[in-house]
Amino acid sequence: MSRILIVEDEMITAIDEQQILESVGYEVIGIVTSGEEAIKRVALDKPDLVLMDIKLEGEMDGIEAAWKIRRDHKIPVVFVTAHGNKALYEGSTYGETTGYIIKPFDAQSLKANIEAALEKPVD
Repeated sequence: MSRILIVEDEMITAIDEQQILESVGYEVIGIVTSGEEAIKRVALDKPDLVLMDIKLEGEMDGIEAAWKIRRDHKIPVVFVTAHGNKALYEGSTYGETTGYIIKPFDAQSLKANIEAALEKPVD
């Protein structure tokens, strides 16, 4: 069973994501609300994947946090955002991400994106 960390600043959304993830067979190891917390939690718990919102609490957005997680831990990050503008992360100076899904989403779309991210090597 793959272990996933949710990084989401809206707790209602995070709980919904957790329920969807668990319903399709993933283990949610925690929910954090900032990029800074995400980096600390990844270092401690070594999840298999991080499900990351782009807009977060704190000084660090999801793009920067994802870049640091990929660089330092080689863990895939799938962005989950309400913003449909892919250029928001694709044009980032922080480089490639593993996946991208727009809220709201269904369980099958989320699972397909996660499975693809888990199979793709992190550079």
